[in-house]
Amino acid sequence: MTALETPLQKIKADLRHYASSERRGVSTAFVFRMFLLTPGFQFVFANRLQEIVVRIPVIGRLLRRIIWWATCLIFSSEIALAAKVGGGLYVPHPYGIVVGSATIGRNLSLLQNVTIGHKSLDDVYDPVIEDDVQISAGAVLLGPITIGEGAVIGANSVVLKDVPAGGLAIGIPARIIPAAAPSVAAGADPFVASAL
Repeated sequence: MTALETPLQKIKADLRHYASSERRGVSTAFVFRMFLLTPGFQFVFANRLQEIVVRIPVIGRLLRRIIWWATCLIFSSEIALAAKVGGGLYVPHPYGIVVGSATIGRNLSLLQNVTIGHKSLDDVYDPVIEDDVQISAGAVLLGPITIGEGAVIGANSVVLKDVPAGGLAIGIPARIIPAAAPSVAAGADPFVASAL
């Protein structure tokens, strides 16, 4: 997890993540297309706009709630007001997503119909999703779990326990596959390396 970012820094990181998904750089035409024609980026921007308006004295909290409500209606998706989301959020299809109270790191790829939140009212802690995580369509992440940096959550998986950094979670309930061992160094004999 990284240091605190301003909403403007988060928007720039969001644009960079969208651009990298298309294997291109951020240009003026690209930015206009994102703001005007890309529902996924519009959904992410609406969340960033909430972070900006809440800072307005007296009426900020009310404006944030209004923008949150309109975003829920337009996209049929929700990122809770209590959720803390880092920059670089990539949501290509912003439909059917529910993100409850959670802490989310940078560069999250979040596909459609994902649910992130508490397992029961007794949960004291929020889910924590670290940097560079990919969550596939239909995945459900529930309870006070931690999804490690660079982890991948498979489509329609139900994750109820921690996933280590670089790990893969697949199935219902999710089976956790740890990150692969580092590859053999270039030029090293693989038979000698495997005997170590």
